[in-house]
Amino acid sequence: MPRTVNIIVTNNTTGDHYIGRSYPDSDYDNNGKTEYYKIPVYYVHLEGMDSSNKKVTLKWKALRFMPYWNDPKQPDKRYRHRGWVNSGKHKVSKKKVTYYNPNYKIHNTYSPYDGAIQIEDSFLVHAGPASLSEYGWGAAGCVEIIGGFDKFKSDIQTLAGIPSKTSDAAIQALVKAGQLYIQVDYAAPPDIKSAFYGEY
Repeated sequence: MPRTVNIIVTNNTTGDHYIGRSYPDSDYDNNGKTEYYKIPVYYVHLEGMDSSNKKVTLKWKALRFMPYWNDPKQPDKRYRHRGWVNSGKHKVSKKKVTYYNPNYKIHNTYSPYDGAIQIEDSFLVHAGPASLSEYGWGAAGCVEIIGGFDKFKSDIQTLAGIPSKTSDAAIQALVKAGQLYIQVDYAAPPDIKSAFYGEY
């Protein structure tokens, strides 16, 4: 039986900021330039036990709340909300992860990393920018892990104690066993719209 792993999207900011754009419309005022926003960064914890039953907490950084502009006049029909939304989940109580998609591709920009862990509905945990200096990512409410998402997946595999499979197969096995949990700690979304950084 795999060891239980908890993914905790915390309400603790790291003190860092990320320069991101609104999504799916990055030109809010239609002047031919992309608007950028100064976005807070949050900690994500992976909690579990090692092989000697000692508690382990691994810390990652992630984008949790992102500016989202779905033009009501020309909406992207893949997204339910219209107009300006500060996208991101305020709170999700601890629950079992019921679905992992190893083939998920990032939509808003290029990423070398695939895979997505479902929080609920279309809200996912997936790859984010490789570093804080990789400007210009967007999101529609997903939690985007900063850094190599393959390493994030590998950390889950290690905590689960599933050594012989790929990290994708290990996470799928962990989900099937009902041993992967996720929670999103309550946080009031910041006023990202007021954190306008500039347009280029």
